Amino acid sequence: MLRTVLQKTASNWVEQVRNISATAPDLVLVEVESRAPDSLMAVTANQGVACVLEAPKWNARLIVGADFEFVFTAVEMLLGGDGSEPAPMEDRPLTRTELGLAQLVFEHFATALEHAFAPVAPTNFLVGAAAPRVGFDVLGRMTVPVVVAKFHLFALGLGGGITLMMSQSVLSPMRNELSRTAGPEAVRPDPAWSQKIQSEVSRANVELVAVLDEQELSLADVAQFAVGRVLRLSATPDGVLRVECNGERLINCEIGKSNGVYALRVRDFIDQEREFMEDILAS
Repeated sequence: MLRTVLQKTASNWVEQVRNISATAPDLVLVEVESRAPDSLMAVTANQGVACVLEAPKWNARLIVGADFEFVFTAVEMLLGGDGSEPAPMEDRPLTRTELGLAQLVFEHFATALEHAFAPVAPTNFLVGAAAPRVGFDVLGRMTVPVVVAKFHLFALGLGGGITLMMSQSVLSPMRNELSRTAGPEAVRPDPAWSQKIQSEVSRANVELVAVLDEQELSLADVAQFAVGRVLRLSATPDGVLRVECNGERLINCEIGKSNGVYALRVRDFIDQEREFMEDILAS
């Protein structure tokens, strides 16, 4: 369930950020791995900013960090940029504006993480101040492996990484819940996308054919057709016509006139299931 919870965190974060950004971002869980504490320095080599998430109910602290590319992408995204500005040099310190936006992003990430863990191990997260560096000792004893979850942000043709780190001892009390197999998650339709599809489909052109009558003729009879020959139909002015689309019967209509032209008035809709059963019984 841990990977499912973290994937849910990514989708929760995207939904939150959509409300404050004109650009719809995408956050993808790249990998989850357990690492030795002494290898964390390599994991955060390109880290530009980090903060501590305190989980009171877990009696634990977590670290969330983002690389320079993530921060620059978030700044472009949240300030209405189009991604065309060149990225600043990574060797300079982040500005107060960049740190403030990183803090905002971390707060949304903490909320997303909180909601994702709610069914497994509920807790609230207190978000510390964003800073260029955070000591790894806040995670606990440096003899316990650390679970590292890496995410990647895609927006405006840019990208960047955000990393969540927690001591493996944090997950031990919830190992029974996390060992459950994740069931299929109901897909929530996107209202805007559903409306767009409905709009486009409803604009499609269809051809309707009104059928007065049908007759079965031999090929010899059809071969004798000639200009001027009269074909007698069983239809009458009081009879019922049917309207078809692509050979499918749709509507029963009555024929009449309106403003000097022939017109059809809908009498009822054809019950497809009933028609199918009648065809079976007739055969």
